[in-house]
Amino acid sequence: MADDSAWVTTDKALFSSLPGGRAVIDWFGFCPSFHDATLESITIANGSASLTLRAFRITDRTDETGCFILDRHTQVVIRLRHVTGLSLAGDAMSIISELTVRRLPATPDRSEWPTCEGPADGDIEVAFGTSIGLTGSLYAKEVEFELLPAG
Repeated sequence: MADDSAWVTTDKALFSSLPGGRAVIDWFGFCPSFHDATLESITIANGSASLTLRAFRITDRTDETGCFILDRHTQVVIRLRHVTGLSLAGDAMSIISELTVRRLPATPDRSEWPTCEGPADGDIEVAFGTSIGLTGSLYAKEVEFELLPAG
């Protein structure tokens, strides 16, 4: 996971203000994009959802073979409460290309949500692209992060 220079859509102030967000930023030394993180699990139940990512930091140092050195290995759990919408596509394996967190500036077109009310202005969107596998967006009233550093 590289530094935050590629982030365009993530609201860094929002990210850091969410419960656990500052701890994630402090662990990596920047607001992470989760590039090359593995989506280990996604759980959806009773109006809530969670994503568990296996993540690391890519340093600018290389080893004797010329490969970049990875450090700060961890699991990051993103918990969403009062989920208002989900949009997922792909298969169950996923390597994240970029994960973004932002507050919706307007209510999305309701035609995209025929079976529920759907997300609304002010909800938090957690969206992730993929280089392989599952991609998607989750929308919720509340989002928090939990950092589980590897032993």
